[in-house]
Amino acid sequence: MPGSARPEHGPMSPSRLPEPLRDGPFSTARALALGVGPGRLRGPDLASPFHGVRVPAANDLDDACERALALAPLLRPGWCFSHLTALLLWGLPLPLSTSGRQAPVHVGVPGGRGPRRPGVVGHDLVGDVSHVEVEGLPVVDPVSAWCQSATLLTLDALVAVGDALAGSWSRHPAARGRPMAELAAAVEARAGTRGVGRLRDALTLVRPRVESPKETELRLLLLRAGLPEPEVNVKRRDPLGRYLGQPDLSWAGRLVSAEYEGDEHRSDPHRWRNDIDRVERFTDAGWRVVRVTQRDLHGAAAERLILRLSRLLVS
Repeated sequence: MPGSARPEHGPMSPSRLPEPLRDGPFSTARALALGVGPGRLRGPDLASPFHGVRVPAANDLDDACERALALAPLLRPGWCFSHLTALLLWGLPLPLSTSGRQAPVHVGVPGGRGPRRPGVVGHDLVGDVSHVEVEGLPVVDPVSAWCQSATLLTLDALVAVGDALAGSWSRHPAARGRPMAELAAAVEARAGTRGVGRLRDALTLVRPRVESPKETELRLLLLRAGLPEPEVNVKRRDPLGRYLGQPDLSWAGRLVSAEYEGDEHRSDPHRWRNDIDRVERFTDAGWRVVRVTQRDLHGAAAERLILRLSRLLVS
């Protein structure tokens, strides 16, 4: 009728996907087998992080671990995540450049190169490499992944991962507290392969009991400056046997310790108070405590830190 309002027609909502496809990534082959048409797979509610895979468009795929989860529907029996991707899935510390949106996903395949598509690097798994499930994903064991990554990481980054394996950094029990002898055996088993020289160099710098990558960075800075090697996370007591604390780095013979303090030390009132109490205990027992922040690891501030510790250690 003239003058009557016409109903407005907005965009139609996409049809609901079958139940098995609603909870996470799925392959287009599986969707087609369940009766989902090609047009539905191009719907605005779905994204395609890799050819042959769909995920909800709202998913944040900035993290390499999320992209590994998205790729999982394409893995064939025997395939597993390897190299840097495995290290990330094990919760081991890596530079941001290896885990951001541009970082590829690494997949290992026994006797083959694996998938070849943008954003994925396939590797032939060499030697006797085992894999287990981590949060439902097949992943190379953490020590093998460390060795595999020798050509992909700098020496310092390799040391940080090795420290984490021998220390207590990862949330996964299998990726922490690994004996130094096991790391050494894994390195020697790679004799003759690319990157083994860097692995051997890293192994000489790996230490047990490390609790954070910043402890590694600080320790390497001081060693390269020629300072005596500190002990790592050793509990200290005063002459009467009273517990003082567990410094990140310490030189008991000189009663000197160094503590790396990240932002969490400042922003957490309880931790801040505990830090103050610990420094007071050490000071009362005759120790000199050097508190270190991110700024002190580079440039002129690092030079001042090295000079200060040098004076304390030789005085």
